[in-house]
Amino acid sequence: MRHVFTLTLTSSVGLVSLFAVDLIDLYFLTLLENQAIIAALGFAASIMFFNMSFSIGLSIAMSATVARAIGAKQDLQARGLALNNFVFSVSFTTLVAAVTWLFKTPLLELIGASGNALIYADQYLSIILPSLPFLAVAMSGSALLRAMGSPKLSMLAMLSGSAVNVILDPIFIFGLDLGIEGAAIASVFSRFSVGAMALYFIYARHDFYCAFNFNVFKQHLQKIFTIAIPAMATQLATPFANAYMTYEIAKFGESYMAGWSITGRITPVAFGVIFALSAAVGPIYAQNFGAGDFARVRKTLYDSCLFVTSYCVVAAMIFYLSIDALIIWFGATDEGAEFMRFVAIWIGPAFSFYGFLFVANAAFNNLGYPLISTAFNFAKATVGTVPFVMIGVSFMGADGVFMGNTAGNLVFGIAALSCCFYIINKLTHRPLGTQNYV
Repeated sequence: MRHVFTLTLTSSVGLVSLFAVDLIDLYFLTLLENQAIIAALGFAASIMFFNMSFSIGLSIAMSATVARAIGAKQDLQARGLALNNFVFSVSFTTLVAAVTWLFKTPLLELIGASGNALIYADQYLSIILPSLPFLAVAMSGSALLRAMGSPKLSMLAMLSGSAVNVILDPIFIFGLDLGIEGAAIASVFSRFSVGAMALYFIYARHDFYCAFNFNVFKQHLQKIFTIAIPAMATQLATPFANAYMTYEIAKFGESYMAGWSITGRITPVAFGVIFALSAAVGPIYAQNFGAGDFARVRKTLYDSCLFVTSYCVVAAMIFYLSIDALIIWFGATDEGAEFMRFVAIWIGPAFSFYGFLFVANAAFNNLGYPLISTAFNFAKATVGTVPFVMIGVSFMGADGVFMGNTAGNLVFGIAALSCCFYIINKLTHRPLGTQNYV
């Protein structure tokens, strides 16, 4: 349990700092006292969530391919893979950013944006979308530093982005009177800061330089594709579900949308540790699986579930007791404030069961069953979201969006956990030496 706790908290610092950047933007923008701007951030976040998912998938490819080469003592191979991962990440995300930028207005309309909220969201995305390659470098660079055994440097790079955002937000939003466009500009500088800091640590501190060779790049593409494509596909499941819920909540007006936007920025910071858990416990599963110690594999899963439950109870209590203060700080009013109070009641169960899905997926990925992880992710994002939310809305209105999603988390969280224990038991009773070490 101590191992799970230590690794998770260490990994969560950088991730939570990334979510904190968005929360900082939101806080300063709420001081403008314009509900349409807050609603616009919710719509823009749904679009950016898709783009961030590509960056997450690419960072997984960076970590996996380079870590294997480092583990095999293939230094030149590791350096080449690192460089070629960066080249592919920047090229791919540049294309994604360009396509998204061209179609940003119809995409925003598709998820329910209209009126002033549509105008503000369009302005925000116009500025921040071109910085997607910076985000890809930032996330892949941080993943590479962790693979190189420098998690503290990775954490420092991520924290630098939050510091830059805190400094620049009030300057651009209020000092230069740029409003939501100022927040977008500050975020661009924040992404650039993280990427530049990560590259400095990689190439100046670690001297991980390697000359680019196009023929080697083509050879490495297959290794990168093998991991990046399924990783990106898996990551895209969650933003699909989020976009659908945003579409449903938008039907109830700007006040509800503002409440949805605020909770959507606060909860990842409050519960970011749960997101980090799956990445943190992965190596523990893999090491014990490799050693054939399935008692410890099973204990890791038990401990992870205990950690999820304990953390969510504490975080949910703090969130509930702080909700009125949060409503005041972020300027939520009317239906938006009431929606936030409703979320505060059920946020604990929602994230607990979602956490069970995360830890089960981490086990699937490291026990040689990655397709089961992908299947559960997509199932949760589709049949575990759409029908549950539709039923919730029909009975409870806007509150039903969150409640329906919570019910879907419960069903698929328990199902994934049950499947995971079944697979561990199945592997335990296989004859020694027949396990499939992937």
